[in-house]
Amino acid sequence: MNQPKSQLPSRGRARRLGGTNNRPSTAGSWNRGDEKKANESKLLSAQERFNQATQKHFQNAQEVLKQGTQYEYESSSEEEDLDNEIIVSKLTEVYQDFGSDVASGDLLKSTAQYLTDCCQSGALTCLVCISSVKRIESVWNCEKCYSCFHLNCIRKWILEGIGKATLLSDEYFPNREQPWHCPKCRHEYCKEECPREYLCFCGKIRDPEHDDMWRLPHSCGGHCEKFLQNPNCGHKCVLLCHPGPCPPCPQTIKLRCHCGKSEPTMKRCGVGKWSCGKKCQRYLTCGIHKCENVCHKGDCKPCKHTSTKMCQCRREQRIQPCIEPNWQCEKRCGKLINCGHHNCEKVCHPPGECGRCPHDSHIRTCPCGKQEYTNLQCFDEAPTCNMTCEKNLGCFGDHKCSRRCHVGPCGNCSAVATNKPCRCGKRERTLACHKEYICDIKCQKVRSCGNHPCKRKCCDGNCSTCEQMCSKLLQCRKHKCQMTCHQGPCYPCPLTTTVSCPCNSTSLVVVCGMERTTKPPRCRKRCMVESNCHHRERIRHTCHNGECPPCKQVCTLQLMCGHSCPDLCHDNVKSKKALRPWEPITNLIEKLACAACVVPVGVACLGRHDVFTFACHEARDHSCGRRCGRHLSCTNHVCELQCHLIQQAPDDVHAGGTCAPCEWECLVPRPSGCTHDCIKPCHPGECPPCKKRIRKRCFCSATQLKFLCHEWTSGSAEVQIEMQSCPGQCPKKLGCGHPCSLTCHTDECLTECEKKIVIRCKCRHLKQEFLCRDLKDQIINCDDSCKKLKKLRAAELRTTEEKKEEEQTSEEKTRNNKKSSRYYKGKPKVVEEVIIIPTELERGSNVPFVVTAIGVLAAIAAMLFAYYNQL
Repeated sequence: MNQPKSQLPSRGRARRLGGTNNRPSTAGSWNRGDEKKANESKLLSAQERFNQATQKHFQNAQEVLKQGTQYEYESSSEEEDLDNEIIVSKLTEVYQDFGSDVASGDLLKSTAQYLTDCCQSGALTCLVCISSVKRIESVWNCEKCYSCFHLNCIRKWILEGIGKATLLSDEYFPNREQPWHCPKCRHEYCKEECPREYLCFCGKIRDPEHDDMWRLPHSCGGHCEKFLQNPNCGHKCVLLCHPGPCPPCPQTIKLRCHCGKSEPTMKRCGVGKWSCGKKCQRYLTCGIHKCENVCHKGDCKPCKHTSTKMCQCRREQRIQPCIEPNWQCEKRCGKLINCGHHNCEKVCHPPGECGRCPHDSHIRTCPCGKQEYTNLQCFDEAPTCNMTCEKNLGCFGDHKCSRRCHVGPCGNCSAVATNKPCRCGKRERTLACHKEYICDIKCQKVRSCGNHPCKRKCCDGNCSTCEQMCSKLLQCRKHKCQMTCHQGPCYPCPLTTTVSCPCNSTSLVVVCGMERTTKPPRCRKRCMVESNCHHRERIRHTCHNGECPPCKQVCTLQLMCGHSCPDLCHDNVKSKKALRPWEPITNLIEKLACAACVVPVGVACLGRHDVFTFACHEARDHSCGRRCGRHLSCTNHVCELQCHLIQQAPDDVHAGGTCAPCEWECLVPRPSGCTHDCIKPCHPGECPPCKKRIRKRCFCSATQLKFLCHEWTSGSAEVQIEMQSCPGQCPKKLGCGHPCSLTCHTDECLTECEKKIVIRCKCRHLKQEFLCRDLKDQIINCDDSCKKLKKLRAAELRTTEEKKEEEQTSEEKTRNNKKSSRYYKGKPKVVEEVIIIPTELERGSNVPFVVTAIGVLAAIAAMLFAYYNQL
């Protein structure tokens, strides 16, 4: 950064150098470019490393914050807890493969508890100073109760207790040895056993060091090697140096079962004898029945059977339990004893145990004991002598009985003592010798407690112990001393208190008064505190002190929209604020409402054309702006309105009641052949049948036919041909000149005529029928009959004509014409003869009439067509 200017790259210099010499300038430019790229790459790599380091620091900070929030509710302590599970398992690894009868023993459990307390910070408490025993402090352990005390505290306790006791007892017991007692169990130690050195638990190492994380505090780390006492088998403890009692012996030896029936088996020495599982079968104390229990430890249980037993004097009998074979009746023995004069006065007893006569003695004396008699029998009483009794009366003047020898007590001394001192020796008085003089002076000496005076009247110097209660407040500050008033400090409170974790699964037993300062033990079980939010259970975490950490679970409460709240639980949110402006800011716990739902949801537009994504709380009905496009009821067109709300729609395709109606005319293509428009507006389905009438000429053009349009267009080609054919005969002429024999048709007429032709002879007498197609130059010649017939007809014709000429008048002609018409009307049809006569049309005489008729018919047809179109 602080380079000199001469070393900075200069563009001007580079140009000047490049102008003078090309090669150096080229090389210099390339070097500068490479240097620039290298610097840029270095900057980029440094920036990347800086970003990576920043990100790593951020992740570490986040982990620390998480751990801090996880354990923010745990209290701190001066010492960290050791991993007691690893240390206990390491120390007791010798017992890991032992049976349940050893591992579950009381001693092993007690040892494991002592080991756990040593590892737990604050679990060990000195009962003298009522403070925690730290791992680096010198300690002393009691051999009886295994309690741990500070070395300085126990020495102070011993010296103060022995010193005060010595001050009081030296006056009366100058050479008495003063013992001291354990502050907890009151186990007695001699003065020489006062601890002077800091030893490990096993007592082999002086001032053990605690520099190993896996070594038990106040332990040397070596083997205990103390001689085991339970049982006293002579083996040594195999555990590492440990507090508390040594566990049972783990050595394997051959042991017999309790009943002794089974062969010796290899067992642990600490187990002792074992049960083989068979019946004991040893005789019970009654000597009659056998033990029916399974092989067991110790003596057999008393017999539960009953039997008839005689009393000791053998006079009465009754049913008695076997465990009570001897019983006494209430009768006196009454047997004559060995003296032969007296009877036994004892109650029921075994035979032969009456004993000697109580009056029998070889040497007997008088009541005062001065005269002896050797010849007296047991039934004789010793006589009195005539000498003075002289038994000591036990009075102040040591006077003796002045009565003659007598039977019974001597009585009180009747003398009077002058200057008889009182019990304390401070006053004197004349008084009967047998009475004790007690003055009213109270003893002012201090009792052995050193606090209260004797206050006993006329005390002889042996002041009684103080009977008042000490009632001093103990160091626990909760209880008072229940001992009689004493010297020195009060013994520690004998009560203990259990300090448990919140779930009460793990606990420590501490002396009374330490529960306020002792840190609860670390519990590795799950915290069972009920959830204070809407979740059924808390996040799994170990048991702890204080409040549970805030709930970090997802809220999952159902919002009004139906979705679940995705935020973290906010039922108990700590906030700092003042309830009122003039009040101080306090920590409040309040329940916050769920935030607006931000779940992306798809919302269809009003017309259901497309789905758009909105945040759930912003979801609403909207129009996409496109054409509705739903099929109208006509099914031919769609709704042209802008996207709108659809109501009463049968589905997502067809239009609803809010869509615009169709205003188009019917645009459905008409059927082939129909030229008319649909009479309905735009409609669904097929158009109705066309009711318009159309006119068409038949194939023969003789008739104009009328029929409905839909009948014509819906018919097939055959049907249309049938409809366009009129019922009349085809008027077309065949090549032979005959009309077509078929009805009106669309095809060509027949090529061969089927008409029957009658050919006559010239006289028309003879005739013969032929088909027209077979008629080819057929000629019938007249024969003789024709000639004769011709002559006859000629004669008749002349006769008839003559008559007619005569009789015919105008009226007769009319009548004759009517008659002739009637006559021919009833006659059968005569086969047409081939007589070629030119028609009027061919002659051209009726042409104007035909033209006029055609024009009239055309006008009528035009009028009818216009009328049908209006319909």
